[in-house]
Amino acid sequence: MTDFPPLPVLDELTEPERDLVEAARRGHSLTVDASIRAEVVRELLLGRRGPLDPRGVRVEGARITGELDLDAVEAITGLGLADCVIPGPVKARHGTLPWLDLSGSKLGAVDLSGARITAFADFARAQFAGGAGIALDAEGLRTDELRLSRIRATGAGRLGAICLLDARVSGWILLNGAEITNADGPAVYLDGLECGALGGGGLRATGTGSMGTVRMLGAHVSQDANFDDAVLTNASGSALNAERLVVGENLSLAAVKATGTGENGTVCLLSARIGGLLNLGVAEFANDSGPAVDAIGVQAAELLLTGTTATAAHDRAAISLNTARIGGRADFGVAVVTNSLGPGLSADGIRVDGSFSAEDMKARGSGGHGALSLLGADVAGDFVLDGAELADDTGVALGGDRLRVGGNAHLRVANATGSGEKGTIRLLTARIAGDLYLDGARIANDAGPALHADRLHVGGSLDLKGAHADGADGAVRLHHAEIAGQLRLGGAELAGAAGPAVSADDLRVGTLLELIGAKLTCSSEFGALSLGAARIDGSVTLADAVVTNDGGPVLFADRCRVRDSVRLTGLRGTGAGDDATIRLLGAHIGGQLNFTGAELAHLEDGTRVSLEDATVDGPIFLPAELVGASGQVVLDGFRFGSLGDVTWHEWLQLIRDHTAAYRPGPYQRLAASERAAGHDGNARQILIAQQRDLQRRAPEAIGGWPARRFHWLWGALAGYGYRARRTAAALLFAVVAAGGLGLWAGHVGDAGHRAAERTSELTAKVGTPCTTVELIGVGLDRGLPLSPGVRGRCDLNTGITAGQWFTVAIWLVQAAIWALATLALVGYTGLVRKTG
Repeated sequence: MTDFPPLPVLDELTEPERDLVEAARRGHSLTVDASIRAEVVRELLLGRRGPLDPRGVRVEGARITGELDLDAVEAITGLGLADCVIPGPVKARHGTLPWLDLSGSKLGAVDLSGARITAFADFARAQFAGGAGIALDAEGLRTDELRLSRIRATGAGRLGAICLLDARVSGWILLNGAEITNADGPAVYLDGLECGALGGGGLRATGTGSMGTVRMLGAHVSQDANFDDAVLTNASGSALNAERLVVGENLSLAAVKATGTGENGTVCLLSARIGGLLNLGVAEFANDSGPAVDAIGVQAAELLLTGTTATAAHDRAAISLNTARIGGRADFGVAVVTNSLGPGLSADGIRVDGSFSAEDMKARGSGGHGALSLLGADVAGDFVLDGAELADDTGVALGGDRLRVGGNAHLRVANATGSGEKGTIRLLTARIAGDLYLDGARIANDAGPALHADRLHVGGSLDLKGAHADGADGAVRLHHAEIAGQLRLGGAELAGAAGPAVSADDLRVGTLLELIGAKLTCSSEFGALSLGAARIDGSVTLADAVVTNDGGPVLFADRCRVRDSVRLTGLRGTGAGDDATIRLLGAHIGGQLNFTGAELAHLEDGTRVSLEDATVDGPIFLPAELVGASGQVVLDGFRFGSLGDVTWHEWLQLIRDHTAAYRPGPYQRLAASERAAGHDGNARQILIAQQRDLQRRAPEAIGGWPARRFHWLWGALAGYGYRARRTAAALLFAVVAAGGLGLWAGHVGDAGHRAAERTSELTAKVGTPCTTVELIGVGLDRGLPLSPGVRGRCDLNTGITAGQWFTVAIWLVQAAIWALATLALVGYTGLVRKTG
């Protein structure tokens, strides 16, 4: 074995250097305002000055001259150069130290790449002058704790002023209050870093370029990462670039002020995974050529952006959370998000396992994709936008197509302004498991519908009470929507410039559709309130509503089905066009239909109410004054259970005087209603009125002139088959007329003969008169079907002219008696009723 001579050591040490050696041996800290050569420090750490105290080499206030080269050194003790001036480079590449303390010192470039510092490396309050390179290069550093709090560092190059590429720090990395600048690259480079926790509160970092100011791609923080109150700036790239960052617990950027530029976003958290809370509350993010926050695919237990301000000018969203996964709540309360060229907040496909809250948020976007876009989003809890202000000058304010909400959705007193045919608040095929509250909301669209929610499904109720909605193509669209509970629009003010105020064809409502006191204004041929083929499993009420449509009906409800009642009491409605003001063709109402106190008008003086082929199982309340003096109703095919406070006389007046043409059905159904109530006399009067109306308004339906004359005579004599006593009276009159003709014939003669005389003398030159009884019997025998048997003794003498005329007259009376007898028989037995 070869014995090497001992390595040479420096001789002729200065007094401060000798003091340092002595202090290190005794474990003391030396405070001295003097120069100490870096080589002396190196010799001490290598053990060339003999055994040293485990408390290490510690110097304060000294100036360390020369290059402190600790590359590959395995120091026997720690090194502390606190508050020193070390102008030369410090290098410990792949070296090993128990600990390193350079806190408060003024340093040149420090290179710790690949070093292993067992306990800690402390640079707190240090000032770095990296010059043309990295100020602190700690690539691959291994240590328990790295303290960089309140450092001042200026560097250059693509690896940053502070480089911790692939470093491994088992405990904290502290950057609190640090000020770090790089003119041509990142300020802090943390790609691939693994650490226990990261503290960057109050950090001031300025970088340049697309790599970002604070760059931590693929970094892994086991516990918390905190950048609260940090100020991050980049004139040509991201302020924080943390794509694929993994944080075991919380990532906080609360009150951060970050300014960046470019398409990667001011803060980039693409596919980042945060085990706890992602906190961006009260922060300010700005980007003039890209997203303010780009967090597509981010995962976090909770997300907080309360009070955050984000400003962008790009066709991508100011804040992008598309396909994000949030395990708990997501809170955007009082946030202000603005994008002059694209969406405000985009969270398409986001999944939130808790609640989504954005109370009083202000979001403004442009370009058509929405101020707040939640296409295909899934929120397990409540969705809250109470008091939010959403605006997009060329598109939707809230885009919620295919949105899923497991709880309630709240948009109370929200203010939304949009433009375009897609709508301002758009909820196509959205599914809300609980209630949807839009009460007091204000929604406007100058080129399309205000609320566009076709095929919306609400498990509870939809509340639009007191809402204001104004759309160029209609205010509220709910085609094929399903509302399991109530649809409440009481007190709402809804206006459509060129579309219905409420368009809800094929709507399904579970219990109640309520528009009490609502004000609907529009110009639409499809109706102010359109409920074609809708199904309401409860009741509908428009009590005291004011509805005006200068282009069509007030209510369009063809084939609508209502299980309970429809109440239009106190409604003031004005319609126009060819259709009726209230149109209920083919509708089916299980309860009552009530127009009590309603006031209906038609701008063209057209039909007020159309109930064609409609069915009301309960009572109908439709007073005659509802249609006015010249208004009309359509009752063809209308069926009802009973009349409410309308008398049958008033209803008959409606049928007779306020329908456009004669139809038998309304008469028949009114008669059936009265007959069912036990009022057969009223029913007969109604049916007689029907025949008179047939003769008045549809005489061609009776036939030619003879048929019409007979129809008139039939009515006069028999009440069209419904007044049998009149027929009996006419029959009695005919019988009397027959007897009277026989009596008269016995007093009229010619050439000694009379028109009626004894039959044995009919051929004699002079006839023998009959008795008065015989003459009356002749008339009855000739006129009645049953003969009294006097014609064998006395009969009409047809040999003379007078007898012939009396014979013809008797034939006519006989025909009348036969006809009247038949009418009397069928009238009393009810075998025949002519219905027309």
